[in-house]
Amino acid sequence: MAYQYINKLKVQNFGPVRAGFSDNEGYMEIPQVTIFCGTQGTGKSTIAKLYSTFVWLEKALMRGDVSEAYVTQYSRFSKKYLAFQGIQNYSKEDSYIHYKGMCYDFEYKEGKLAIYNHIDRLGYNRPQVMYVPAERNLLGVLDKAANVKGMPESLAEMLGEYRQACQSLKSDLMLPVNGVSFHYDSLNQMGSIVSPDYKVRISEASSGLQSLSPMYVTLSHIHDIVVNGKNGDLTKTTKEEQELIEKRVHDILLDDTLSDEMRSALVKKLYDNGNKCLVSIIEEPEQNLFPDSQEKLLYSLLRLSGSRANQLVLTTHSPYMIDYLCLAIKSHDVADKVNEEGMENLCSIVPREAWIDGRSVAVYQMNLDGTIKLLPQYENMPSDNNVLNMSLADINVKFSNLVETEMIYGKA
Repeated sequence: MAYQYINKLKVQNFGPVRAGFSDNEGYMEIPQVTIFCGTQGTGKSTIAKLYSTFVWLEKALMRGDVSEAYVTQYSRFSKKYLAFQGIQNYSKEDSYIHYKGMCYDFEYKEGKLAIYNHIDRLGYNRPQVMYVPAERNLLGVLDKAANVKGMPESLAEMLGEYRQACQSLKSDLMLPVNGVSFHYDSLNQMGSIVSPDYKVRISEASSGLQSLSPMYVTLSHIHDIVVNGKNGDLTKTTKEEQELIEKRVHDILLDDTLSDEMRSALVKKLYDNGNKCLVSIIEEPEQNLFPDSQEKLLYSLLRLSGSRANQLVLTTHSPYMIDYLCLAIKSHDVADKVNEEGMENLCSIVPREAWIDGRSVAVYQMNLDGTIKLLPQYENMPSDNNVLNMSLADINVKFSNLVETEMIYGKA
């Protein structure tokens, strides 16, 4: 397996996270596919939002959209960037956050952010960062969501991406569940769910489809542009961005500390302005979906993150999401051990494009006491001894107790 840098994140005493992750000196590694599971209020979304913020900031600094001084001065990190995700009030006096990216480190302590610039940047792939909040079902429920006042900034950002994705549709988009498609009427600016038997406005569809449609339509659109190289607006350069690029080129050419080779490579990378990979960060993708629909959705998301340069980060309450992920990992492992006929059977169980190397997967369990645990792996698959499966086991124990109570205390 070729070497690929893995971002790391350490979080302590921020929001519901207290001691945080105890292994690896507190640093969670975020590989190609990462899942944060646990009960509500344990910090799953907090970690996901922080990761999204730092990945985006690293990209913005690399592209020259902002300067290190701009980000660190006047408490702007908290007032602007954490506020964008609605977590600006999660900070405490002893909060500590450290993100180790490929090109920049960000360290937040005592209410201040410090940024450390790495020298070697040539392996960096500029990401298109897409954060999909849990409130996305509002985009399906409200016909005129753009007119809603006081919408959270992260949701408003997704609304913009969703509308752009809808307007770019040349035909109906097949959704991964129920055998239905998404149709967009550009004249009336209205989305619909279409099947061979019916057509309903998205606001009249089931809650599962209302939650799934904005997420899947948006991510499919961005994937087509970033990964498949189809025409779109994400790779265009505005006049302001072009001026920033020219300024960066000027600075690079005047930098005597750089070799001619390094100078040439950095200039070339600046002009190669398109996003090269997709980082999808999704809160509760399983919202309002039946288990087999969760399976189909997960496999579709794994397909969209198929390149090793891409990342898929999920938060979940569903034990099924982890179980289906294990099937995708097992399929990858079995593929090397079966003949051609076996491969056909394997593809009928789990779609080939959803297979994933378990070494590129991490599942973290968020606990009510503010700690974070990496689920150990067995044969490259995350352990089934996790809080979600324990909840299912608890039901069986309680049912047995009810039967036992009837047997012991039953009326004569």
